[in-house]
Amino acid sequence: MRWILILWALPPVMVGLYWLFWDLVAPGFGIQNGVRAWYFDVFQHGGGLWWLLSYDFVIALIFVSRWRKLDFRGVWLTILALLLVASLAMIGRFAINLDKNVGRFYAGATTLYVHDPKQVPASLHLIADGGHHDTDGCAIKGNHDVTGCIKQGDLATTGWEPRVGSLDGAQIALTRASGAQQGVSLDADTITYLNGKGDAPGSWSGVLDGSGINVPLGGVAEWSGQGTATQCTFTGDYGIDRAFGGSRKNSLNNLLRERFPLIGFDPSDVWGYCDGKEPIVVIPVTTPMPWTHGTVTAPAGVILVRGDHGHTRLDYRREVEAGALPGPVYPKSLSRFQRDETKWVAGRENMNRNHFGFDTTSAAEQSGHTSGYLLRNKATGRLEWVTPMTLRGSTSQLIVAYSVIPADAVHRGNLNPQAVYAFDDNDPRRINIDNLDADARSWLASNAGTVMSNGGKLVDFTPVDGDTWRGFVEFNGRVAYRLDISASRTVPTQLVKLDDLAPGANAPAGPANADCGKDIAGLTAAQLAQCAKVFVDELANRQAQQGPR
Repeated sequence: MRWILILWALPPVMVGLYWLFWDLVAPGFGIQNGVRAWYFDVFQHGGGLWWLLSYDFVIALIFVSRWRKLDFRGVWLTILALLLVASLAMIGRFAINLDKNVGRFYAGATTLYVHDPKQVPASLHLIADGGHHDTDGCAIKGNHDVTGCIKQGDLATTGWEPRVGSLDGAQIALTRASGAQQGVSLDADTITYLNGKGDAPGSWSGVLDGSGINVPLGGVAEWSGQGTATQCTFTGDYGIDRAFGGSRKNSLNNLLRERFPLIGFDPSDVWGYCDGKEPIVVIPVTTPMPWTHGTVTAPAGVILVRGDHGHTRLDYRREVEAGALPGPVYPKSLSRFQRDETKWVAGRENMNRNHFGFDTTSAAEQSGHTSGYLLRNKATGRLEWVTPMTLRGSTSQLIVAYSVIPADAVHRGNLNPQAVYAFDDNDPRRINIDNLDADARSWLASNAGTVMSNGGKLVDFTPVDGDTWRGFVEFNGRVAYRLDISASRTVPTQLVKLDDLAPGANAPAGPANADCGKDIAGLTAAQLAQCAKVFVDELANRQAQQGPR
């Protein structure tokens, strides 16, 4: 009898001893808080308890089957066998459709918008066919095991404020700002574009992280898109004693796990900014939340990291309203997962067999920068996670939809709504990044002399408005030009030189055609003359490409 009690107690005792070791003997590693999170996910809100009961029933069955002197041994065996079957059934209840239940959670925060619900684009036919019309606030509600909601709506033509520089250029400029202190370097995952408010220009920022057991966070570097980067440092009144890359007593990750056991974050969500001379690091965080027979990842607010005379000060905010901080407070990693789960909104069968859903473009021209653009909406002034999307399961780079998720507000436990705008089959915004890149190179070859032949690299296309996108031309990581180009050529291509030392003898020396999209009544005579030349040259180029008729 003694050995069966020992075997019954073994799993919880081993877990408890493991937790006590890390909590009492080596608390600086923060592992004990991971055990707490595991207990929350697996035992409190998962199938872990039923696994433990199944284990206990198996031990009891073995014991009873070998105890031949036990009265009513057959009855006990039958009871234990039934209890084992029941516990295994509960495990199956937790396991079956676990992924579908997760899909339902994220699908509930997703709305699909089309221009005309009576003429749904081909990308959404699997939802519309057989769907219920004018139901639960939806023009069409899907009739599947996971339901999608289609409403009437259009992606605003006003678009987003364009960026002032490329991500590649920002990484190089910000890296150069991190060489003043040993053990401190730019954390490339933290590079974030902060859109300026009003007339203030946007800028790129990155966190300068420390390392080892002695070097804390260095500060925050910012780059305006031109010139050299500036920085604010964790020194003096803003001194700090922790770093993301630190270890033991210098580990900011351990401190966060100690203070907030059930809160986590993705390193790519971290960003920073300079509030005057004070560096502030912002960590959008997530937490597990009970949902059906398990847990799902939900937003949990933000943690602000400040330095206070050599110590780390953490400010946890469960709720952040739009505009309270200059960057994203809704985790980019969560918006990415939320977008990926859109594949569920037409049900499991359509997801698995018919490849329903959307994907990000894989065009080589984007160098991996294909999703989650942080852009400021021109009409509302709100920051949004914007992702142009292609069809899932297709090798085509044709953009057929946009995912838009608010990025500047967060409320603990509540997903921000995702709007997926599916374009009509003849919408001019259905563009191909490969073709856009080819058109841009052709235009540069005809209008900007030897820019590309001298080693220029065309990078980082991001949407602006309509079918107009902005890209950048770099030379060895130095941003030299920005290029605004319309896929349908309905708006004149605009090339602006950002660096007077950039190669290309025949390239424009300034914003030669930057005014041609403005109101004609507000242009000077010189600007009108320049724009007239731009239009004539553009017409000549098109006629030359079309050839004689």
